Amino acid sequence: MNTDISSYKRNVWKRYFPFFVFLIPSLVLFIFAYAYPFFSGLSLAFTDWDGISQAYHFVGFKNFVQMASDTALHHDIVITLVYAVCATALNNIIALGLALLLNKNFKFSAINKTIFFIPMALSPVLASFIWSFIDSKIYAQVIHGHSLLASPKTVILGIIIIALWNGVGSNTMIYLAGLTNIPHECLESASIDGASGWNRLRYVILPLLGPSYTVCITLTLTSSLREFATVLSATNGGPARSSETVAIFIYRNLFQYYKAGYGQAVALIFMIILIVLGIGLNKFFRSREVEL
Repeated sequence: MNTDISSYKRNVWKRYFPFFVFLIPSLVLFIFAYAYPFFSGLSLAFTDWDGISQAYHFVGFKNFVQMASDTALHHDIVITLVYAVCATALNNIIALGLALLLNKNFKFSAINKTIFFIPMALSPVLASFIWSFIDSKIYAQVIHGHSLLASPKTVILGIIIIALWNGVGSNTMIYLAGLTNIPHECLESASIDGASGWNRLRYVILPLLGPSYTVCITLTLTSSLREFATVLSATNGGPARSSETVAIFIYRNLFQYYKAGYGQAVALIFMIILIVLGIGLNKFFRSREVEL
């Protein structure tokens, strides 16, 4: 019996050994690029390190206590929440609407799917440069007379437009995949029962897209909360810090204000919040999928 078990284990190892070999480069890269810097930087959150000098002192929970009275951080949290909620809502509404339109088998539908997905191939930095030019040279000078990105009242709207153009394609593809997975029998049964197009959409299609909501809303909200590249490239947090997000706040403390210990503490708390929020949203929507 023991001989059979040992032989089985050897066969399993020989079968899956090549897969583990191919994982080694990615695992090594992950350890040195992510895991090691992360764990080595945890202790810095409890110090007063300025990011440059060799010497630093342990300050306990001073950095974490300071967050409670840091008005600049509170301001950036509000900016981040407003941006994240608005961007997530608009992204998913537009993506769902586009998916419903593209799901119809009309002429050139395949080309239209490609057109909406092309902006995803551009980096957020390049997308920001393109839209900054459009905003300053076309919108401000020809259409409206004022730049969206140059006014504290409209800068968040301008950044949301850039993020939507650059990122709505991914959610559109996810919703399209969800629509194609809806059983055709359900729609036929609803039509036979006399359901109108709106009722089929409301009571059949939208409820059956539950898994798509889980993925799209969770990923869009968490990625919007940690928005960095688009804002930094488009406005650098301005004008007058009216578009400065928490990610930019962390960046400035780490590399500009020489308060690396404090920046690391904020980054640690921010990471924990994102993890908890992501897990909570995923559980909430998964439970709703069961109910639907």
